[in-house]
Amino acid sequence: MLLKRILVYGIALIIPIVVIVYFYSFYQNQNSFSIKCFFHTTTGLWCPGCGGQRAFNFLLHGHFLKSLRYNIILPFALFIVGYLYYIVIEGWILGNKTANSKLHLPASFAINFLIFLVVYTVIRNIPSPPFIYLAPIN
Repeated sequence: MLLKRILVYGIALIIPIVVIVYFYSFYQNQNSFSIKCFFHTTTGLWCPGCGGQRAFNFLLHGHFLKSLRYNIILPFALFIVGYLYYIVIEGWILGNKTANSKLHLPASFAINFLIFLVVYTVIRNIPSPPFIYLAPIN
């Protein structure tokens, strides 16, 4: 069992390390590997995730305030993604039942989260101060 845990955690560390190395070393704003936002491309409006790749790049390079200028919810999103990644590895892959119980959230959380995303999307697309500071820098 210990060997399985070491193997699973070793493999699970490879994915974040590859992502971090890519964004730290190779990411540029408009290279062919950057993912274009379908919502912004089709509507011209900013979605809640727009600017997230650039914000992550600046965060890795230690430019915390510049990172927040591109996407203010990125630090919270990284925390949630990291937590869910841990729960998936510990609960679903390794079969830890106590980790699976930590994944259950009340329905009100999902509803409030969706309301937050819709409100955030609307206010970051208002073209006047102070709301323009929520939209990524072009």
